[in-house]
Amino acid sequence: MNGYTPAPRRKRSESYVKASRRQPAVFPTRVVLTLFLLLIVAVLALMLTRANLDRLRTQREQAAQEYDRLVARHTVRYREWIEKYALENGIVPAYAAAIILRESSYDPNATSSVGARGLMQVMEDTFNFVRRNLNEDLTFDKMYDAETNIRYGCWYLGYLSRIFDGDPIEMACAYHAGPNNVKLWIMNYAADQKNLRLEEIPMEDTRYYAGKVYDAYAIYFQHYYPDPA
Repeated sequence: MNGYTPAPRRKRSESYVKASRRQPAVFPTRVVLTLFLLLIVAVLALMLTRANLDRLRTQREQAAQEYDRLVARHTVRYREWIEKYALENGIVPAYAAAIILRESSYDPNATSSVGARGLMQVMEDTFNFVRRNLNEDLTFDKMYDAETNIRYGCWYLGYLSRIFDGDPIEMACAYHAGPNNVKLWIMNYAADQKNLRLEEIPMEDTRYYAGKVYDAYAIYFQHYYPDPA
């Protein structure tokens, strides 16, 4: 032994030992709450979206069913005569069908309070006007005959079409209130003094009638009478 004594090792201080130990990770409570709230919001948003989609789907189905019922209410009778006499007079068959629906609901024996008769509710003055132009010897009672009524009514629609250049609103107004009234309305109420729009018709009952004819015309054209062109 040479008398050498090694120096004792120093113990690490307690603070150093503690500092060197790896602390376990602590997930912040605020982050957990935030994520939880975001999850709730996302679930609620998804539920709301699904509810809105279900409601929209239901509304669309109901609208489609209502439209189908509306289409079914558009009577289709006397189709052969409507197509024959409408086309002979330059009228779209769907338009003549719409006039018949709104005038008589396809009742060949209909008589109005002012004496209009038959499917297209032809007035006696109108009957005499058409009869003279066709050079026929018929009585007004023939307006209860379905084919004759359609033939006379379509001839008159062709006459109105030539006056009003085929405008369906103006023709419906003229059929309901007379062509002379419509000419005055065009001059006094049409914005361009050429084309009378539905909202510009001054008489409420004629405006209602023309709107209904136009709606029926659209349905007949789309679902029952193909484009003759």
